[in-house]
Amino acid sequence: MENIIADLYESGLSVTQIAEQQKISPSKIRYSLQKQRIQFRNHSSASRMLHLTKFGKATFSIKKKLSAKENDLKIAGIMLYWGEGTKAGNSVVFSNSDPSMIKLFLHFLRQICGAQEDRLRLLLHMYPDQDEDKLKLFWSETTKIPLSRFSKTFYHTGKAGSYTKRSEFGTVSLRYSDTELLRIINKWINQHKMPI
Repeated sequence: MENIIADLYESGLSVTQIAEQQKISPSKIRYSLQKQRIQFRNHSSASRMLHLTKFGKATFSIKKKLSAKENDLKIAGIMLYWGEGTKAGNSVVFSNSDPSMIKLFLHFLRQICGAQEDRLRLLLHMYPDQDEDKLKLFWSETTKIPLSRFSKTFYHTGKAGSYTKRSEFGTVSLRYSDTELLRIINKWINQHKMPI
């Protein structure tokens, strides 16, 4: 039975899916996997595998054949992420205050990476003297990401005034939780690096 559990988990099924299939409690499945020293998937990998095994849908789909314009978009997205993206962790995270940059990187995610819309998230960074509802509405309209997919706003406390002049729209972090997509984008960045 332990070999069956290990095989099912390594094939991509979640602990819950195996438990339902084998009619065993999830805790027994976890115990069996721990006993066999099988490493558990992180949250991002688990979510990706659940989409594949339960819903039959990939969490992203890289476009293979690109037009000249699409190739330009791919390079632009790579360069933007190289400069402003978070390289470590388990999510693609791009932060900026420039709406044009956010829109361009989002276009890259949607058109080149085949990102799933329901996995795109926004986090607004703002100061106390700014209007949260107004800023959220602006970014929602700019990105076409609904307000329901905004994370809890981050407030920079104790600062006000000058920030509003520099960035009237605040700053947003665009997040796509997927370790594999992050790995691919980092690989693309490395392919463009010049030798030191």
